[in-house]
Amino acid sequence: LPAGLICVSGATGAGSCDDLSSLIKVAQEHNLYVHVDAAWAGSAMICDEYRYLWDGVQHADSVVFNPHKWLGVQFDCSAHFLRSPSELVRTLAISPEYLKTPGKTDVINFSEWSIPLGRRFRALKLWFLLRVYGLKVLRSKIRNHVKWSEVIAEKLEKTKNFEIVTTPILSLFTFRYLPEDSSRINEFNEKLVELINKDGRIYLTQSLIEDKKVIRFQVGQFATFKEDVDEAYVVICELAEKLSIKF
Repeated sequence: LPAGLICVSGATGAGSCDDLSSLIKVAQEHNLYVHVDAAWAGSAMICDEYRYLWDGVQHADSVVFNPHKWLGVQFDCSAHFLRSPSELVRTLAISPEYLKTPGKTDVINFSEWSIPLGRRFRALKLWFLLRVYGLKVLRSKIRNHVKWSEVIAEKLEKTKNFEIVTTPILSLFTFRYLPEDSSRINEFNEKLVELINKDGRIYLTQSLIEDKKVIRFQVGQFATFKEDVDEAYVVICELAEKLSIKF
């Protein structure tokens, strides 16, 4: 019997987002716990115009996103929101004699909110980020990342031999280069990623879409400028052309 439903908002591979409202409706009909995993994409929800991706999230039982993945917080910092914290405490709390303390009912004991007893003060990093930059600057950064991702995707789509496999979802899209020998698409793109990363000017990762290699491009580093994304386009085209000569 299913015990719960995990919805994804911004999958790592290509940015896919589940239809939260539809899934949560089904879960509620069967009395299933609903968790929403928005590891990197959740940071974009500080911008109102992207919250359509989270339609229905208010009916979830828990949501998590990682401010260290796109919001600029130093690693590591995950934000976990719970509709009913008491359910988590009932699951994880242990009560040996040596952990019983006076006045426990008046404080939140975070050792009961996770498996480890000791916890780093991760919230302080997030607090400092918000105090130093403010929401206006953070929203501007995320909006720029989304815009720059869309721009480079459009440029690659218009460039010979490049194919956009999945269009940008927020700041993430996937693409591949189509060599003359179509039977070597996977091999070519795998080598292209290796060549790009060995070059050192930019860093990209690969994924699989329908068993074919694709290259992931995501604008998300806190200190990224438009010039960096412009350079990325130049690097990708330059090294793809160099590699194609060998093929």
